[in-house]
Amino acid sequence: MLTNYFKTSMRSMMRSPLSSFINVFGLSVAIGICLIVYAFIDQDISVDQFHKNKHEVHVVTAFSNEDGELLQYGQTPLPLAQMLEKDFPQIDQVCRIEDLGIVLKYGDKVFHERVRMVDPTFLEMFTFPMQWGDARSLKDPNSIILSDEMSVKYFGDLNPVGKDLLMKFEDEYIKSFTISGVAAPFPKSHAIDFDFLVNFENIRQAETAYDPANWNRSINATLISIRNPSNIDVISDGMDAYKLLQNESNPNRPIESFALVSIANLHAASNDIINGISYGMRKEGWVILSIMAGFILLLACMNYINIGIVSAAKRLKEIGVRKVIGANRGLVIIQFLAENVLLTFFALLFGLFLAYSTFIPWFNGLFGRGLELVLMDIDLWIFLFGMLLLTGLASGIYPALYISKFQVVGIFRGSVRLGKKNRLTKIFLTFQLILAFIAISGGVWFTQNNAYQSTRGWGYEPSEALYVDVPDQSAFDQLYASMSQNPNVLSISGSSQHLGHGMPKVTLDLPDRKYEVGQFAVDAYYFETMGLDILEGRAFKPNLESDKRAIVVNEQFVHNLALQQPIGEIVKMDSSRFEIVGVVKDFHNWDFDSKIQPMIFKVAATKDFRYLSMKVRPGKQSDVYQGLREEWMGHFPNTPFQGGYQEGVFSGYFDYLDSSAEFMRALAIVAIILASLGLYGLITLNVSGRVREFSIRKVLGASVQSVATMITKQYVLLFVLSMLIGAPAGYFLIETLFDTVFAYHMPMNYSGLIISACFLVSVLLTTIFTQVRKISRSNPVDGLKVE
Repeated sequence: MLTNYFKTSMRSMMRSPLSSFINVFGLSVAIGICLIVYAFIDQDISVDQFHKNKHEVHVVTAFSNEDGELLQYGQTPLPLAQMLEKDFPQIDQVCRIEDLGIVLKYGDKVFHERVRMVDPTFLEMFTFPMQWGDARSLKDPNSIILSDEMSVKYFGDLNPVGKDLLMKFEDEYIKSFTISGVAAPFPKSHAIDFDFLVNFENIRQAETAYDPANWNRSINATLISIRNPSNIDVISDGMDAYKLLQNESNPNRPIESFALVSIANLHAASNDIINGISYGMRKEGWVILSIMAGFILLLACMNYINIGIVSAAKRLKEIGVRKVIGANRGLVIIQFLAENVLLTFFALLFGLFLAYSTFIPWFNGLFGRGLELVLMDIDLWIFLFGMLLLTGLASGIYPALYISKFQVVGIFRGSVRLGKKNRLTKIFLTFQLILAFIAISGGVWFTQNNAYQSTRGWGYEPSEALYVDVPDQSAFDQLYASMSQNPNVLSISGSSQHLGHGMPKVTLDLPDRKYEVGQFAVDAYYFETMGLDILEGRAFKPNLESDKRAIVVNEQFVHNLALQQPIGEIVKMDSSRFEIVGVVKDFHNWDFDSKIQPMIFKVAATKDFRYLSMKVRPGKQSDVYQGLREEWMGHFPNTPFQGGYQEGVFSGYFDYLDSSAEFMRALAIVAIILASLGLYGLITLNVSGRVREFSIRKVLGASVQSVATMITKQYVLLFVLSMLIGAPAGYFLIETLFDTVFAYHMPMNYSGLIISACFLVSVLLTTIFTQVRKISRSNPVDGLKVE
């Protein structure tokens, strides 16, 4: 029986190449897109799962109440690790992690890098096998271990073990390290890694004010290894004793409790951990990709259902004969489902090929992801088998149930006319058009939002601003003296922080609570240089001693604290009183996905200047930038240059927007193609079932226009209905998606709906034109011979 079904299925597919192509192509594209979603989620849930001790190693986190909200931090007090090791014999190992920015030099190669200072237990807790060298060498304070990427960057394919690197820390302390190991390439699914590893004790020389007993000093992470799971609760409860030590030392951010997060769960939990050593799962990406893939899969299934019902008109006599010779309804259903599963199997193979060869490489190129399909992965084949059953049954069950119910008498009398007007196919086509309408609208709106955000104001003037990161005040003074002579430089300013390059948080002591805000320490010329608009009050005045106790706040600060007259208000910070002297217009320090935070500006001490910013004449940015680089190389040949155009601050974000818009446009194009193929197949089968009718009409004198009108009016109502439903549904869905993903997006408009409607109407008219053209060229005599 199964052999017979297989032969029948193959013959049926070969007899209807158009229907088979539409179904196989549509399903394969949909399955290929679903495999992108599978690879995306699989990579996300696999992050850092390769570590052998992932269940035993835990990261210590701290909860703090910030303005009524309980927040979880990955940073912990410096002395905590040694206290835990001393007080809890249940802990097998501890490890401290601290990342520092340094300048690394080898020969004539000089780069700004980030070194990770760790205890020697780091490479015992984590599974980072060595490509060259020995992991135990991390116990030596004079040794350094490189990642494979950094080894290639500095030494190419050579084994660098035994070579020396010079490392300069921020306080100008220089030390030579001997390379004692190179890690093997990291797995693609990882969040915790390193560029350079050195022993944690080097922090004593890197920080002149280092105090291992300072509870006010935080480090990036504290890790503990617990072999016996039953000891986790004992340690968690016992850590409450450290809250008093921490809170007495740092009353501005009191800790309410400590918690332990295993490495196995860290990636999943990191969305809720501030300043952690891992990044979190991209669950928004899961939702968006899953919805898009679901839309495309539904479109493909609707194609199959429509075409399956209509194309069955050619097989009614076959079904009747099968029933006459003894086949019951159940066997007919099994036959149709078997055929559909076979067709889906071919689509599955082609979809896997498309995903492996085209879709996933394209997606990786767009978003820089390392997605991959491992063909030897048993989970992949389980997923594919599930897709086979789901898609095969979902697209084939209704046509099988519907067609199998017809009685033999009705079939042989000719009272069953599936190839002509059929309400069911119209219902499914309407649903299909609604999905296509929403997908096309989404592609249009994402493209428009990309254009909107690329032209959205940042709240200041980045187009005429340049900046450079300076190591100390001496470097700032030298560059200031050189660049102030450039006639194209209109103003120069210094600051400890710079727009788009980080923003430390400080805590204000309000009468009723503590309030955390972002802080910039700048000089009096910073507002003019960066084009920041003062809305109320004034900016800082040069050399005004009283301004050392003055602050300028942004609009969000005023709004959040509901200040009616902000100028002259006094706020307390670090036991000092500061007067608000100005209100600056809100500006974006991060990208448009993030909401503008309350911020303050205070006067920076010249010794703390770490950025030099310049406002230049319009059109002279490249000349000044080139001059800046030349001055840097003349003054600091052994220190890598870190500077650029202020407009480049969001370049990565805009690249991401472009990629997102391209992805949505691609999905919209796929939706148009699937809708076009489905509509073409449906109209073609409908027309082929009415060949005799159209031939008679032509013989009686019917014009081509009347035939076109007759075909068109069957679908006009469907298109109008699909637009009436799809327009508000698409508007609501995309607006909800924008509100979820973007803190600031374009105002929603109706252009996406209009463009989508035009696309679908064009598809309808083009499809009808091809069929009317075929009818007009056909000989009615041949049409009358059909039956």
